[in-house]
Amino acid sequence: MQRSVVSKAIVCVLLIAIGFSLISGSVSPVKGYIVVGRGCLRCGYWYGGRYIYNSGYYFYNGYYYYGGYPSNYYSTPSYQLTINTNPSTLGGVTGAGSYGTGTTAAFTANQTISQSPGTQYVFQGWTGAYSGTGNSGSITMNSAQTITAQYQLQYFASVTQQPSSAPTPQGGGWYNGGSTATITAPSQNVNMGSGSQLVFNGWTVDGNNQGGSTLTLQMNAPHTVVAQYVQQYYLTVQSPQGVTSGQGWYNAGTNAPISVSTPPSPMFGVSYVFDGWQGSMQSSSQSTTVLMNGPMTVTAAWHQDSTVLYATIGAIIAIVAVAGAVLYKSKHKKPSAAASPQANITTS
Repeated sequence: MQRSVVSKAIVCVLLIAIGFSLISGSVSPVKGYIVVGRGCLRCGYWYGGRYIYNSGYYFYNGYYYYGGYPSNYYSTPSYQLTINTNPSTLGGVTGAGSYGTGTTAAFTANQTISQSPGTQYVFQGWTGAYSGTGNSGSITMNSAQTITAQYQLQYFASVTQQPSSAPTPQGGGWYNGGSTATITAPSQNVNMGSGSQLVFNGWTVDGNNQGGSTLTLQMNAPHTVVAQYVQQYYLTVQSPQGVTSGQGWYNAGTNAPISVSTPPSPMFGVSYVFDGWQGSMQSSSQSTTVLMNGPMTVTAAWHQDSTVLYATIGAIIAIVAVAGAVLYKSKHKKPSAAASPQANITTS
């Protein structure tokens, strides 16, 4: 009798061991934990056998474990936020990474990205799982998300003037790549004071000369534009007599030719004699040049020469005097003594 009870107990233990091995062999236990069995914690059953809960046993995902819950029991699923840029080589974005389900992922993009002088990329907005024109935003992570920061390529048109005292041209700044920039000179002539002005003389674009008051540029690269102005000075040529030439505007540093004609004689025996140029320069030549290093005023000086008149008058006076003397002498000439008439006496 006692043997039959022991035999039955052994058989039961073997059956339980076999059943447990079959059950535990069909599951994938978490590393570091021992799978005790499977069943319903609320029901208290496990595979037909009455399960009595003991301290130290834990229920997770339909299985009973001994030694605590698996390490991923308390964790929540995570999703990846991918942030791209267009063009893809820019960078300048933050916020990419792994986020737990239901959490909020914040991200930002640089407003401008400069890769070389005169070239930049300007943020335009987001595409993909998020849309907007602000350079920062946020998104709820319920799944893997991908967003792209869109950038616009721009080039800079640097516009200056030479000399610096000239007015600044209009139209410089940043332009979208491939667009057209229109650069204009604000004035063709700039009054710089009495006898001084600046005159527009064309453009220098990236070191090359171009004409025209309006410049059109294709913005496929950065450009350096200089509006070229020429300094000019005014030459005033004056003369109380004769006809002058050479008055007007001249580029600074040039030689302005001037001349004055000899005026006609105002009367017989009188002539004008050129004494030279006076004022901003001195010269004794009626035809000469003036170095234009500033506003200039020159005046021709003259004097009257009456030598011929005086000589003529003297000659006339001399002739008159001689003639008067002759006439006077002729009128007052003493008669010569005449021989007295005496008869010849003849004596015999």
